[in-house]
Amino acid sequence: MKLGIDVGSTTLKCAVLDENGALLYSEYMRHYSRIAENLGQMLGRLAERFPGEEPALSLSGSAGMGLADELGLPFVQEVYAERVAVRRLMPGTDVVVELGG
Repeated sequence: MKLGIDVGSTTLKCAVLDENGALLYSEYMRHYSRIAENLGQMLGRLAERFPGEEPALSLSGSAGMGLADELGLPFVQEVYAERVAVRRLMPGTDVVVELGG
């Protein structure tokens, strides 16, 4: 199981994938600058939904780099992550427009 969490300037997003890359769960929420509190709640919901699972975890997002560094977790730059996803899910795509918070 893989878990990606994007910690953006205004929102938290997560996606859980199985070993074949199929989406098992996703969540989107505004954090209102209470990143630690809301991230803790999100992780609690994930633990309830997937008890006993130890996913491979990576963080992304504008606030994700510092958090990943602080927690010793892998960081993936979100534009790169989008590129990988688009190439896998929508090969042949010419343009992707991404707007942050």
